[in-house]
Amino acid sequence: MGRFLLGIIVGAAAVWFYGRDLIEYVDDKTRIARSKAADTLHSAAETLQGARETIDRRIS
Repeated sequence: MGRFLLGIIVGAAAVWFYGRDLIEYVDDKTRIARSKAADTLHSAAETLQGARETIDRRIS
């Protein structure tokens, strides 16, 4: 139980001291992945919009 509590205290201290650095590090490392995900979602939205327009034209 003591080791668990010590781990909580050390982990909290690390986040308190290095939290901003950790956030910047993660932000830098995930920027490319987030950009690619946004591009993929945009492409999927355009494809679905085109499919909807095609279906609407065929139904009308």
